[in-house]
Amino acid sequence: MNKLYRRRESCRLCGGTDLTLVLSLTPTPPANAFVAKSALNDTQEFFPLDLFFCKSCTHVQLLDIVDPSVLFADYVYVSGISPVFVEHFKKYAAYVLSRFQPPADSLVVDIGSNDGTLLSIFKDAGMTVLGIDPARDIAAQANQNGIETKTNFFTKTLAKRIAGSRGAGEHYHGQQCFCSC
Repeated sequence: MNKLYRRRESCRLCGGTDLTLVLSLTPTPPANAFVAKSALNDTQEFFPLDLFFCKSCTHVQLLDIVDPSVLFADYVYVSGISPVFVEHFKKYAAYVLSRFQPPADSLVVDIGSNDGTLLSIFKDAGMTVLGIDPARDIAAQANQNGIETKTNFFTKTLAKRIAGSRGAGEHYHGQQCFCSC
């Protein structure tokens, strides 16, 4: 088996094992894995696209899990290019700020922050922001644009490090506020 992916044996939602293959598409390279013209004749990694149905909870899902670094280290899509997405982020940030009313300079962490589009809205509202995103070039661009971004996957270890250096978060209106889309 390819070391860059593994197949789950259980449902992603309920953990059930009564799974039925309902559609098997041709294995394909990851989406947005664009190849330079000079590499068009090179062999690309392909991954299964088999769709399974869980008879226990009726969830339809892919069971093959591709190594996240293959999918995201060189990710190219940036959220700031979509006017609809930017508008959604503006509405979401306004909702979060209105509902939780965090004090000025509160820390907002976005996991999978991409180019920092969402965080830039929170930063403009007076918040301290921190992005976490494994896409090297996109995270570097976010940093260049003034959105502090750690080029990493969000893990329990990273969460503990952030909590240790930045604080574990404040309670607003009786709720822990963790903001991420």
